[in-house]
Amino acid sequence: MNIHKDINLFRYAEQAQKLLCTEGVRFNHWGFPDLTEFKYPKEVPCDIEIWPYNKRNQASNPKKTILTFFEADPLLYGYLNTLDKVTANLSLYYGVTGFDISPCLDFSLQEQKAALLLNSLTNGLFLLHGIRVIPSLRIGSVETSIGLKSYPRHICYALGVLGCRQKHLTVGEQILELKLALCEPSQVLAYGKFSKDDGKIFRKWGIPVLDVPDYQTRTRKKSEKRRRQDV
Repeated sequence: MNIHKDINLFRYAEQAQKLLCTEGVRFNHWGFPDLTEFKYPKEVPCDIEIWPYNKRNQASNPKKTILTFFEADPLLYGYLNTLDKVTANLSLYYGVTGFDISPCLDFSLQEQKAALLLNSLTNGLFLLHGIRVIPSLRIGSVETSIGLKSYPRHICYALGVLGCRQKHLTVGEQILELKLALCEPSQVLAYGKFSKDDGKIFRKWGIPVLDVPDYQTRTRKKSEKRRRQDV
């Protein structure tokens, strides 16, 4: 896990836990916050954009736009330093996908669990601020599936199909089946390059998928379309 030089993650986790406990949030015996009592959307709008401040003006209708945290870990660590400012801006939008510090399969089990704990703590703080959260289906190895216990079943979940998952496709498909069995999503918001194999799995489970290409892909397609129009 790449720890951002400007934030002490242990202190952040301790403070976040205290804040959640003060607001009556309980923690399960795995040490994760129980966020099942909050309200979550079962279906979501299709407009999704990446979070960084310098891109937030690209949303034509913020109240119908979901912001995603499917991006590089160093950026995410930086947001934790200014979470009050982040949550104030997030409240302008429909909601967010779950915080997404990486629990990649090639990390140690302790690092994977630590990443998922930081994600659930941060999602808990968002929920306390009244921000809608579409939890991420992302976990690391099978042993980290406990991270999904923070959230209720039968709601909309987000799935980022970018990054380290591409290195472990066969294992990833097996773990995807496990995640669907645990969560039984009402809908899945997929962000990135959605594979045909994943599509087969979702169809088998009868789960509708809203597939949104990632920001870079959409930007490239828009640029190509403009070039063709200029010819």
